[in-house]
Amino acid sequence: MRLAFIWLVLSTFELGTYMAANTANVTSADQALDLNNIRSVLQRMEDSIIFSLIERSQYRVNNAVYEPNYKPLGRFKLHQLKSSGSNGCLGDWFIYQTECLHSQVKRYEHPTEFSFFKPLPEPSLGQTISEASPTSSRGEDGSVLAPVPPEAVVNSKLLEIYRTKMIPSLCEEGDDGNYGSTAVQDVHVLQTISTRIYYGLFVAESKFRSEREKATELIKARDEDGLTAFITKPEVEKRNVQRVILKAKAFSRNIGGQADEGNGDNTTYKVNPEYIGALAADSQARQT
Repeated sequence: MRLAFIWLVLSTFELGTYMAANTANVTSADQALDLNNIRSVLQRMEDSIIFSLIERSQYRVNNAVYEPNYKPLGRFKLHQLKSSGSNGCLGDWFIYQTECLHSQVKRYEHPTEFSFFKPLPEPSLGQTISEASPTSSRGEDGSVLAPVPPEAVVNSKLLEIYRTKMIPSLCEEGDDGNYGSTAVQDVHVLQTISTRIYYGLFVAESKFRSEREKATELIKARDEDGLTAFITKPEVEKRNVQRVILKAKAFSRNIGGQADEGNGDNTTYKVNPEYIGALAADSQARQT
């Protein structure tokens, strides 16, 4: 379990930064596993994450969204929600209902998409990945990526960290009553982060194929330190974190008009750029 987790999580940092939306063409291994393509996608993904965190920060913590057994949902919805593994909070209901809709259009058939809750409705619309003429396959079903073991799916841990660590650091304490808006934005943040994490599978697969023998030896030997060194490059990660901080400053700067020009000492931000950078830097250390 630990080795699979390390392989998945560390691979998200070597070329990119933090996390974001999925644009991989999984019908072509050459395109999906090209490191230049991956690098370009991951750098764009940073924007989605930063903007989503800025949007969430406009609301207060609003603990009521996360309290178990949200009675206004009613008995039937609470039962349905708890059957999916939730504690019955309003935030989980928004996530689950969104995932039910997305499941029907085959979102979770993509190899880097994993839901927070199950069971979900069967897909009924759209083209499946296997129907899209994949090439250079590796998975048993003809997919570009090998199957992800259940123990490497980290969404439950992500949900816990987001609610207990990230929200208190990003948002002002208290309750502003905007429960629906808060829950909607939480869905956006969590899905974007989740997809970004699993997008690292393409980095891992690309490295595996480029040095298959070495990677196989490390995996068989359960060499955690060796896998870390194989996947990550500290100098690249440092540059990535600095880029995230610069983007967070640019995206979240409070601009009051011409009076702000040239007055850098009084610049304020909607979120703490250093904290956004720390999220990227700390994630690898936390997961290893």
